[in-house]
Amino acid sequence: MAISPELDGKGGVYCENCEIAMLADGKDAVNRAPSANLGVMPHAVDPDAAARLWSLSEQLVFGAKQA
Repeated sequence: MAISPELDGKGGVYCENCEIAMLADGKDAVNRAPSANLGVMPHAVDPDAAARLWSLSEQLVFGAKQA
């Protein structure tokens, strides 16, 4: 998968069973068997959540809110 032409010019994608994973329906995916293809949960690709996590991580590492 790491050398697949399908990934040319793409970064930060989630893969599942050697394919780029589709966005999962959060409610549906929680109830499926662990071995089922679930796709990417919406919270994993949420840019606002990523920004909040980054900010919190900086606060925890540096001890104060970064500008």
